[in-house]
Amino acid sequence: MAPATAEKAKTGGSCRRVTLVVAAVLGTARWFCRCHPHSAPPDVAVKLGSPGWEEAVRRNLEVHGYCHIPGILSRDEVLSMRRLAEDFCYGDQRRALPLQYGGYSVPGFLDLPEFADARWLRDDGRLHQLLKGAFNGTGYRFASHNDVGCDFVGVWHKDVLRGNVRKYQECDVWSADDKGEKHEIYKVMFYLQDHLHDEQALKAIPGSHILRHTPWEKGYVALHPRMGDTVIFDQRLSHAGNTFYDAFGKGRLFMQVGFGRDNRFTDEFERGTVERQNTLQARMLSSSTPKGWGTALTDLKFLTLGAALTALPPQVLNFFADADIKSHASRSCAGAAAAASGGRSAEL
Repeated sequence: MAPATAEKAKTGGSCRRVTLVVAAVLGTARWFCRCHPHSAPPDVAVKLGSPGWEEAVRRNLEVHGYCHIPGILSRDEVLSMRRLAEDFCYGDQRRALPLQYGGYSVPGFLDLPEFADARWLRDDGRLHQLLKGAFNGTGYRFASHNDVGCDFVGVWHKDVLRGNVRKYQECDVWSADDKGEKHEIYKVMFYLQDHLHDEQALKAIPGSHILRHTPWEKGYVALHPRMGDTVIFDQRLSHAGNTFYDAFGKGRLFMQVGFGRDNRFTDEFERGTVERQNTLQARMLSSSTPKGWGTALTDLKFLTLGAALTALPPQVLNFFADADIKSHASRSCAGAAAAASGGRSAEL
């Protein structure tokens, strides 16, 4: 064998061994660091109008952080919304925003003319019947959060303001303010396909909304909503979507809207949300791509990225996704009034 050929074979063998070792290490780490299924998933399904349903919704949100409401919309209503999302995300022009972890989003979809036929959702009587039960009255409002997810890849995280808009979250969301008001913001998700036989809808760790960290030891619950169901959850809940991007499936789509208690926590979240949605929407509207080789390459990239994310331990991804939460502990607004009063007294 010629020296160059022998050297090449030796290098190739070394690369294969390194690849196998890395794969083995990642596989072992993924196995030992995986999030286990919950040993006794709580029953959080509540039918609107059933005896005691309002109290059941509030109890599930308070104790577990989420609630599953079957049959709130009709199948025809869901199919109508699905057609709007499919056309925007996967039509001849792929107009939705490509995401960092994979998949697409339509930020602020209620403002777009293409979704005019879905604007009724925000003001739907059945939705507000649910919200009045959740908030125990009418002291809530729309928090301006609204988006569509198209094969959205979601790693484990809690929903707080991040990056450039985290400055708007002045008060720690895990403690009361100086008036005794608390953070109470819920996301309401409508899945536009059935998830009865898969784990591609919301996955959540029950009770994690009251903790700053993600309690992996509790185990996760995978929800299985049907078309027409909705899931409402405290946005501080540790939750995830699907980490594998399916480039060949029928499309895993959802619409979600956010509502919060009428207080400063919702005010702060809304200011950051509006800026974030406006920024992302402007980027989306300037990045429309015709269906073809470009979108096929994007699908391939997302498929590869999704496989890599699935192989990594979820704790690693969560460490980066929830990095901003560490700063919340120092933002408590409980003593804001006292501090301000003391400052004025000193000046006098």
